[in-house]
Amino acid sequence: MQLGKCLPALAFWMVMAISGISHGLESQKVKSYREWKSQKVQEAIGRIVVTKTQIQVAKSKDPNLAISKGSVEAKSGSDFEKLESQLQQDQSGLDMAKELSVTDYLVGYLTKLQDTKAAFNEVAGKLTSSEVAELMAAYATNVFGTHSSEIPPSATNLSIESAR
Repeated sequence: MQLGKCLPALAFWMVMAISGISHGLESQKVKSYREWKSQKVQEAIGRIVVTKTQIQVAKSKDPNLAISKGSVEAKSGSDFEKLESQLQQDQSGLDMAKELSVTDYLVGYLTKLQDTKAAFNEVAGKLTSSEVAELMAAYATNVFGTHSSEIPPSATNLSIESAR
């Protein structure tokens, strides 16, 4: 068996193994923000590796394609373009994974766990002061509106009518 034909399967199983390991850990403990973000980045890198491997295989010349040149090569070129497009999407996914914030962690991971209260308690001691500050700013923005520096009337013991 040629190495080029084995690479996509190898890359696929590598990604599946990493994914399986991470899912096993998920049931045992709550991931910290850094662990969660690192997992998302590694998953994105895995998708890029698989797509790049598929592109390399598509670029390699298959002797069976030489027999029926016309439509098979055109289809192969179309597949190659789809793979190139997929690679661009995978790269964008990696860029987004690298930009994930602690707010994304809260919304995209912690709130989806079965026991969110226990998860919040466990994670509270793991967050850095800058991560806590980012969460507080996001909370303030959501509660007080886009201008988080404005204090609502209730915070100054004013009624709504006297604030107008």
